[in-house]
Amino acid sequence: MATDRLREHLEAFGLSAKEIEAYLAVLRAGEATTSEVSRAADVSQGYVYELAGALTERGLVTIDETASPTVLRARPPEEAMGSFASRLEEVRESVEALYTEPAAETGTVEVVHSRPTVRKRAERYLREAEQEAFLVLPAPEVAHLQDALAAARERGVFVYVLAVAPLTEDALDRDWAACADVVRTWDATPPAFVLVDETTGLIGSHGILSGRHGEEYAVAFAQREIASGLLGNTVANFWPMGEDRYVTDPDPLPTTYDHLRTAATNAALHRAAGRDLLADVTLRDLDDEEVRYERVPVVAVRQNLVGDPNNDFPFENNIVFETPDGRVAAGNAGGGISPFYEGYGATVVTLYGD
Repeated sequence: MATDRLREHLEAFGLSAKEIEAYLAVLRAGEATTSEVSRAADVSQGYVYELAGALTERGLVTIDETASPTVLRARPPEEAMGSFASRLEEVRESVEALYTEPAAETGTVEVVHSRPTVRKRAERYLREAEQEAFLVLPAPEVAHLQDALAAARERGVFVYVLAVAPLTEDALDRDWAACADVVRTWDATPPAFVLVDETTGLIGSHGILSGRHGEEYAVAFAQREIASGLLGNTVANFWPMGEDRYVTDPDPLPTTYDHLRTAATNAALHRAAGRDLLADVTLRDLDDEEVRYERVPVVAVRQNLVGDPNNDFPFENNIVFETPDGRVAAGNAGGGISPFYEGYGATVVTLYGD
């Protein structure tokens, strides 16, 4: 059975049937004369030299022409397999050079078993992020994504990271300011989670990115409803367990946001520093009607992502404005779950110092 499988694999690498039989004859004996190979492969002795040349070029055998008769010797397995590995690497590089990533389709869900693939997906999601990235990762894994995280931050993406076990000294000794806006640590092993722009991401077993990879896997998705549910679970159950490691300074004022949660986090940081805020805000209600207010006071920020939590339920994240029509709480607009609790979503917010 093992020999049959080996034949299949060698054929997949492009060896002809006669080359395979010749190689197996040499492999079984360690070395074989041209006449022995001729009998095993059922070819003329003259053709054996042609087969031997092909096997030599592939790095599978060596030819000793000083012996009489000529002897073919099998190369050690690590050398022979190294030849195949080199060819596979060349193929991989060529495929990557030519590959064009298909556009993600709304609603796609895919199971991913490979750790390198999970890492590459996370990197791609971060490269494509425009507004927000939320990650729960084993602390050592952040090193693999540090460049992608830093590039996202430079583009203005607001990055939350919950770094979880193993919390090694080397893993935590990094320039968090370069790759995240808010960082917490938790010495536990929750699922790995990457989400960008409330739409695209992955969730998987902690072990898919930590320790010795076994049967663990991740699920990649591109659907707002799935994303919102998973983010709600993460914000409610995992994020509050973390201890603050790093929190960025709030954006300078004035700043305009088209993502309410980012505006709310910055507003919370400003208010914690004792600053009063005014805002221009465009709101959209559940019937898709818009209303705009200018220079209205920010009277509250209810959230649990930075500082002391003050929200009424775990996933609440909103800004409360004092408008001519009374106090209005605005949640995020455009996510998978509508702002059912507040009744309004903020599409654009400009924060000013009072």
